[in-house]
Amino acid sequence: MAISQTTVTGSFKTPANTDARVMAVIFRLIGSDFENGELVTVNSVPSLVDPDNGDFQITVWPNDKGSRGGTSYNVTYIFDDASVVTGLSNVIVRYSPDPWTLEDLDFQMRASRQLAQRQIREVTAAQFDALTSPDPNTVYLIIG
Repeated sequence: MAISQTTVTGSFKTPANTDARVMAVIFRLIGSDFENGELVTVNSVPSLVDPDNGDFQITVWPNDKGSRGGTSYNVTYIFDDASVVTGLSNVIVRYSPDPWTLEDLDFQMRASRQLAQRQIREVTAAQFDALTSPDPNTVYLIIG
């Protein structure tokens, strides 16, 4: 059976507002879990990078689809000057049909730490208004 997939995108800038050309963004899964009868195991996933500007796109397994929980990703960036930078660590990628950005993942990590075991759910104002009883363990982010 197939496992779920979610896309993460991004780009990098220098403090001078020029493109910081990334050659690779690598998500390394830490731990293993099951989804749809498949074992999703420790592995590194390299990104697709636009050689003209360094924008990247990567498709990874969303950790929240696991049956046991407890997996995360460590992210590494490799730039065109051969420098290697440790990026986000212990990242949980949640399933989404729309791409996440690195900023989205960072925000979710910081918010999750602050909100302990509460779930974060993005909804429109109309979807929130239509809820008969909001879940007290969910934080609702109202989006545009």
